Amino acid sequence: MPLSLFRRFLLAVLLLVIVWTLFGPSGIGEELLSLSLASLLPAPASPGPPLALPRLLIPNEEACGGPGAPPFLLILVCTAPENLNQRNAIRASWGGLREARGLRVQTLFLLGESSWRHLTGVSHENDLARESAAQGDIVQAAFQDSYRNLTLKTLSGLNWADKHCPMARYILKTDDDVFVNVPELVSELVRRGGRWEQWEKGMEPQRDPEVGHEEREGGGPTLGSQPVPLLYLGRVHWWVHPSRTPGAKHWISEEQWPPTWGPFPPYASGTGYVLSASAVQLILKVASRAPLLPLEDVFVGVSARRGGLTPTHCVKLAGATHYPLDRCCYGRFLLTSHRLDPWKMQEAWKLVGGSDGERTAPFCSWLEGVLGLLRCRVIAWLHS
Repeated sequence: MPLSLFRRFLLAVLLLVIVWTLFGPSGIGEELLSLSLASLLPAPASPGPPLALPRLLIPNEEACGGPGAPPFLLILVCTAPENLNQRNAIRASWGGLREARGLRVQTLFLLGESSWRHLTGVSHENDLARESAAQGDIVQAAFQDSYRNLTLKTLSGLNWADKHCPMARYILKTDDDVFVNVPELVSELVRRGGRWEQWEKGMEPQRDPEVGHEEREGGGPTLGSQPVPLLYLGRVHWWVHPSRTPGAKHWISEEQWPPTWGPFPPYASGTGYVLSASAVQLILKVASRAPLLPLEDVFVGVSARRGGLTPTHCVKLAGATHYPLDRCCYGRFLLTSHRLDPWKMQEAWKLVGGSDGERTAPFCSWLEGVLGLLRCRVIAWLHS
C-alpha cells in the first residue's frame, strides 16, 4: 500500500510538471501551438507587384557596409523625429553595441517626416540631417510620421534592409521605448538557427534572389551553401478581432477588414519581432496583395500568412508588457521589455552590466536568480 501511494504521488507530480511545462510561464505550450499552425495554412499566395513605397530622404545606403562580416542582427527601431531623447538613450545603452557573442550587430532608426511641421510650421529636417551626419544611424522616408503610418514605416525599413543590408541574417523590428537585451537575443537566435562559420570568418554567402519561393535540397531556401530558415519570432497574439470604434487608436474599418473575414491571423506584437532575411524577402513579395492595414504588426502577420509563414511564439519577447526593473529578469530571461522612458532605459542597461560586460557586483545570487526568473515568468504568463 505505501508503494502504491508513492507511485500515485509520483504520477501526480509528473502530471503537474507536464501541465506547468506546457501551460505555465515557460511558454512552451504556446510555442508548440504556434509550430502546429504551419499544417493549417493554405497554399502560399503568388507574389504581387512591386511595392510602391515613398522615396528615402536620408537613405544611409552604406550603413551596413565596412570591413569584416556583415551584420548577423540588424535592429530597426521605429521612432519619431522629435524623440531625440529616446534615440540618445538607446545609443548610450543597448543600441551602442556593435558586437554580441562575437557576431556583428547594427542598430538603425526609422523615421518619417515630422507631423509637427504640418501643425506648427516648425521643421525638424535640419536637426535630423545634422543628427544623421553625426550618428550615421538614421533612415528617413518621405511620409508623414504618425501612428497610422507605422505600416508604411515598417515596410520602408524592411525594404531598405532587403536592398541595402541583404546579408544580415536576422532583422529585429522594435520601437524606441523598448529595451532589448542584445547579447541574449543573439544567443537565442544562434540556438534557433545555428551559428554560421562564414559570419565568424567574415565570408559573405551569395544571396539567392528566389529565396522563399523555390524549394531546395535540404528542405528550404538557401544563402550560398547554407540553409536559411524562415523565422518569424515574437510575442504572438491569438484570435484578435479588429476594433470597430471610430477614432480609436487601433480602429479598423469594415472596408479594411470585412466582418466575414473573422479575427486577424496570429501575429507577433510590433513592440519587438524577429524576421530572418528569407522571411523579409517573402513578406515583401506578397505584401502588395495584402490589405494595407494601419496596424503594422497585424499587417506583417497577414502578409506572412499569405506567404505560408506562421509566427513562432517566444515568451521571452515581452510584447506590450512592461516589466519592473529586476537584475535577474532583465539579464537572464527577458529579450525585450516595453514602455521604458530614457531614464529607465539607462537603468536597465546598468542592471545587465553595460557595454563592457563588467559588473561591479555579483549578477544574481542563486536565490535571487530563482526568485527573479520566477517573478518574470509569472508576469509573462499572466500577460500571455
